[in-house]
Amino acid sequence: MKKIIATTMTCSMLAGVGAALSGCSLFFWNKKEDSSLVPFSTIPSSAYQSFVKTWDDKDQPVLCALIRSQSDWNYWFRPAATMRTRQALTPSADYFETRQLLLATRVIQAPDSVERSQIFTADKVTMKGGVLKLEYRFVKPRSGATYEVKDFLLVEIPKERYTTGPVQFIENGQKVCQISR
Repeated sequence: MKKIIATTMTCSMLAGVGAALSGCSLFFWNKKEDSSLVPFSTIPSSAYQSFVKTWDDKDQPVLCALIRSQSDWNYWFRPAATMRTRQALTPSADYFETRQLLLATRVIQAPDSVERSQIFTADKVTMKGGVLKLEYRFVKPRSGATYEVKDFLLVEIPKERYTTGPVQFIENGQKVCQISR
């Protein structure tokens, strides 16, 4: 008799815990997905043997661009071929059939090797009310270098559905650029 009662109590408790966990999992699954988020990936500045063209960084500290074609790339970037590497100078022409790039760049004090990967960090890309928005963090290098370099953030997004309306670049919570399309 005691064994039957113990088994019944154990099964009842397990059933209760199972029901509670099932109810909790339903609560978490009901969370709505943010439809404004745009899938993106960051392309390292070392991916291509190119550098951003020169601009008046005193007048415009942050240069922003939307690159949708090979000719756009050629407008914003200059080749920097070296004999030591066989790295591509530019993305292939068919690359831009399905993708586009968002570029944010600054002239900065040269970072040391530890700081290099922490200068620009893309947080998210969203599309709300017809406005495409890139939000990212910029951390000024503290290397103590005596020279400056042009460093940049290059973010790849799909071309489909994200082809019209303004593009905003939000750096550390502040709008630094807006491009009209």
